[in-house]
Amino acid sequence: MNRELKKVLNMIEQNGFEAYIVGGYVRDYLLGRKSNDIDICTNAKPKEINKIFKSLKANGIYGTYTLKTKQYNYDITTYREEMDYQGRKPSKIEYTDNLLLDLKRRDFTINSLCMNKEGKILDFLDGRKDLDHKIIRTIGNPKIKITEDPLRILRAIRFSSTLNLEIEENLWKTINEQRKLILTLSKNRIKKELDAILLSINFQKGLDMLEELGILSLLKIKRKKIFYVNDLCGMWAQLECTDDFPFQKNEKKRIKEIKDLLKDFSLNKQMILKHGLEIILIVSKIKGYSENMVLKMHHKMKVHDRSELNISFEEIKNILKRNAKETRLVEEKMMNLILEEKLKNKKKDMIKYLKEVEK
Repeated sequence: MNRELKKVLNMIEQNGFEAYIVGGYVRDYLLGRKSNDIDICTNAKPKEINKIFKSLKANGIYGTYTLKTKQYNYDITTYREEMDYQGRKPSKIEYTDNLLLDLKRRDFTINSLCMNKEGKILDFLDGRKDLDHKIIRTIGNPKIKITEDPLRILRAIRFSSTLNLEIEENLWKTINEQRKLILTLSKNRIKKELDAILLSINFQKGLDMLEELGILSLLKIKRKKIFYVNDLCGMWAQLECTDDFPFQKNEKKRIKEIKDLLKDFSLNKQMILKHGLEIILIVSKIKGYSENMVLKMHHKMKVHDRSELNISFEEIKNILKRNAKETRLVEEKMMNLILEEKLKNKKKDMIKYLKEVEK
């Protein structure tokens, strides 16, 4: 086990309490995947956790204490039972000293695995068996788990997609029956799960399940053929969805730019200059151009952006005696002339051009 992880667990145990890494980190460890998010469960009560980690400035949120180091993000939570779910949250929480009771409140068996400070795996609910058989199964009755928290519908599909697992038959049936419950979720929660699916190299599996279950239709999302790009906005740009999805302002701008380019795209130096290499690489990949072709074209360009011009914006403006908007247009025209090798990127040549042609 990593030295830092062992140290954190030791800090809790040396104060007389149990402590285990639980959930996603253990699951990913067994799958050979790296994870920086560490969930620790313990029978230490919140006040006791606070005392142990006071020097590390832990912040208690709903009984969970968060710690951040250079290597990991920790959530440290007291063993608990959760009852009477209302709107995805339990209205009643009771702390317990029983690890098994804490594990039973969780969603899927593959997320119930624990690891002690020696790196030994503790498996009380057959999570390892399900992981070995590539199955996602709820802990207990799937209908109860899904109605408690409908986000588990999307989480099951996300895990199936990102981890390449299959959803257990009874869980699939329940998801199909209860799929409309996702409409009770916030769009932020929905988008977060869809983001994870879209960023997975196995995204097609997730979208196929969402379509088969009628969830894409419920969310008013339409899709055609989608090409994988390692860019979230590039993936969303290939979908059609309503305007009420909670994209940030910069995301909306980026998605629109990619969508517009996909409608009318030709790979050339002017396109790279106007939109930037990053966006063009995304659109080019979707359109079937090789990255190497784009990079070669970019390398041959005499100028790549305004910062490379050997004359400043203010100098152009002062020579022309025009406003900023008009000056910017001339600047863009000059950069395109440099791309076409009709103008050299030398100050004296550009000054001559400005005085003889543009003034």
